[in-house]
Amino acid sequence: MPHSPNLQPRLARILIVDDHPLVLAGLVTMVELTGHQITTAESGLEAVRQLNDSPFDLVLLDLLLPDISGLEVMDYLQQQHIDTTVVVISGLSDIDHAIGALQRGAFDFLRKSFPAAELLKTIDHALQRRWLVQDNQRLSAQLLTSEKVHNYLIENSPDIIYTLNEQGLFTDVNPRVLPLLGWTAQELIGQHYSVLIHPDDLSRADYVLNHCEHNFQITRLVELHMRARQPDGGVRLFSHELMRVAQPGVCADALLTQPRWRTYGIAHDLTERKRVDALISYQTTHDLLTGLPNRALFKDRLNLTLQRAQRHGQVAAVLVLDIDRFKLINDALGHDLGDALLVQIAQRLKGCLRASDTLSRLGADEFTILLTDLGAPEEAAQLAEKCQASLRQPFTLQSQVAHVSVSMGLALYPTHGNETELLIQRANAAMTHKKTHGKDGYVVFEAAMLPLDQQLMTLEHELHEALRQGELEMFYQPQVDAASQRIVGAEALMRWNHPQRGLLSPAAFLPLAEETGLIIPMTDWLLQAVATDLCAFNHVSEVPLRMSINLPPQYLDRSNFTHNLHAALLSHGLLAAQFEVEVTENICIRNPLNAIEQLNALRHTGVRVAIDDFGTGYSSLSYLQQLPLDTLKIDRSFVMTIPLSGELPPVVLAIISVAKGLNLHLVAEGVETSTQLHALAQAGCHTIQGFYFFKPMSCQALLAQLGSGKE
Repeated sequence: MPHSPNLQPRLARILIVDDHPLVLAGLVTMVELTGHQITTAESGLEAVRQLNDSPFDLVLLDLLLPDISGLEVMDYLQQQHIDTTVVVISGLSDIDHAIGALQRGAFDFLRKSFPAAELLKTIDHALQRRWLVQDNQRLSAQLLTSEKVHNYLIENSPDIIYTLNEQGLFTDVNPRVLPLLGWTAQELIGQHYSVLIHPDDLSRADYVLNHCEHNFQITRLVELHMRARQPDGGVRLFSHELMRVAQPGVCADALLTQPRWRTYGIAHDLTERKRVDALISYQTTHDLLTGLPNRALFKDRLNLTLQRAQRHGQVAAVLVLDIDRFKLINDALGHDLGDALLVQIAQRLKGCLRASDTLSRLGADEFTILLTDLGAPEEAAQLAEKCQASLRQPFTLQSQVAHVSVSMGLALYPTHGNETELLIQRANAAMTHKKTHGKDGYVVFEAAMLPLDQQLMTLEHELHEALRQGELEMFYQPQVDAASQRIVGAEALMRWNHPQRGLLSPAAFLPLAEETGLIIPMTDWLLQAVATDLCAFNHVSEVPLRMSINLPPQYLDRSNFTHNLHAALLSHGLLAAQFEVEVTENICIRNPLNAIEQLNALRHTGVRVAIDDFGTGYSSLSYLQQLPLDTLKIDRSFVMTIPLSGELPPVVLAIISVAKGLNLHLVAEGVETSTQLHALAQAGCHTIQGFYFFKPMSCQALLAQLGSGKE
């Protein structure tokens, strides 16, 4: 009797095999959406055990496993005649593995990073095919006992059903072949199957039909293009479900010696479905008005371009174009002519591009261009000018003439970014800048074109990358003894060697680092970098240098900062007395009791403590007396007030008096003139830091200075 589909959906048992726990968990999460019963295995041998213990309808199989490969698992399935459907999911993308899997009967081969929808669709198709095959197998068994049912199904099937003998000749074909391919069943009987197979698919058909002599009653699935009878012509795509069965009357013993078989096939017409799938695929990746790639396809191509450019060191560019005053044109001419104008603009832009470039419409009156394989950045600017010149020519729309101009923004890889979204965003920011500053032309992206919030987000991302890529550097400003004018110490100052903006001072990035919490890992890095450099300084300096480092309040708030600093000293074999930690007086306002406790713990290790920028905040002398201090630094803002006469201002005298009263070492910052130097030295400040002696310098420069013996 004919098969009727179940009213309730079938539930399958699915085995997922992958040795990567995260990938396995991700696959389970996706497949759970189907409602089927799921079992997992993390190795090939575990998968074999599971398959031996219980039947599974479907196996999602990784090829690269820790013990035996996925291909060996498939070999075992064939050797043991274990009936299951296999879908290979692998990170291996070479064609040999794909062919190996398909030759072993895999239903499909999916490369990892596929969308969840594609996996679910493949699972659905695999199970539907499996159940269809099982239904067909059950029907085949019924046909052996019911010729009437057999004939009914054959005659009324919507698919072409046929049998081939050992020589590949048709022995039976149902009437469905006539409306689909234009042949009568009688005309095909006795002819070789190649008469219907398109030449491009003939070798694949030969392989499937002639290289599985021992796979009796195992269904094979293959898609083949079949030719309609001349003169009608035409080619249609069919999915063939093939099963080898023993010839009637041949006993099992005979099969072991001289197997005689026939092929039972069902050919399902996929032509219309493939056409619809192709149409849907086109519509999801193209703009329907202009036929150009849409945003999704553009981003996909840009991503591939950036990967290739990174491998080969090439230059690429993204150009965003927006039609100036398009709304006015659209309102004046009507939407139909506005659409016609967009089509003509797309055609002109395509005429300006090379075959390797991609023009896309993102929506409304905005277009993007992907420029690949550029010899130099200047080529992108030249193409922008070419597009601009082409679009300046008048457009004829029926009886109307329209003139347009465009605002364009250009972003270059790798100068302005190395990620897909980042390049598009920056090209768009440049276009917006041009649109608000005169229109009709192009500009190349600059960081100042981003909105403030985007600038901060971009800076934060770049700062993360700077820490990861090793773009941070240490500079050192020497501290000089006023009497001997020899270098006795240095203040460590962080710099950012930005790949596009060059060397950035702390003011350009430290406030954001403090706001986002990045200051913590940056300070961890600073401790190790300064300790490493101080080891090098000790090898060339006549006396051990005292190294001052600025400690942000957020770092002091951490309970383990003393441990981190002490560990850095021990790992580099440095004396704790060579390190001086600088904190601002405002640290007492944030959390005075915690500050006193932490600084006492620091002093206990032998590290010195200095108050930086004293007098510039809300000074509290009561807390100052409680802090375990060694040094007081006079801020440069007070040093700059020293007049040419050399008479010290009262505030400076007061700070010096406080330092002497508390028996603290004094350091003056920002000394730039001999007058300032002599006035401070005579007042009792003997350690000088400022441009009068040295500007901040790199580690190598300070090493050279120390080694010259001319400090």
